[in-house]
Amino acid sequence: MEAPKIQQIHPIFVAFPAALFPSAFGAFCLYCATGTREFEAGAFICALFGLAAAPMTMATGFLDWWTHYKAYMTSVFRIKIVGAFVLIALAAPAVLLRAYHPGLSVLPLGGLGWVYLGLLAACTATVVVLGYYGGKLVFH
Repeated sequence: MEAPKIQQIHPIFVAFPAALFPSAFGAFCLYCATGTREFEAGAFICALFGLAAAPMTMATGFLDWWTHYKAYMTSVFRIKIVGAFVLIALAAPAVLLRAYHPGLSVLPLGGLGWVYLGLLAACTATVVVLGYYGGKLVFH
């Protein structure tokens, strides 16, 4: 059996952070609206798995860029590369904040709870931008 090509691996990894961060933000918003703790726990798990998947997504993206596009730098690739680092820079503090301060989400939200919500929203916005520019690469 032939080994999978890098072009086939990268799209699989892209789906994880692209789905998990909006899910985390949505689940946390549902928690804020309903007070159901399971939504808050689900938000944390989604953010944690999104952060865990982001480095692999970056690595496969770099390999795909290197092999498929011959490392040709365009503004789209520049935005995707910077955006990937921004995503990890936003997701890591969100996950660490929630891990070390599990009570930050007690309703009504206090200062750290709002910071956590803001970080999840920023991660969601970042994956939306990354997805938009990823689509520009696929559908050019």
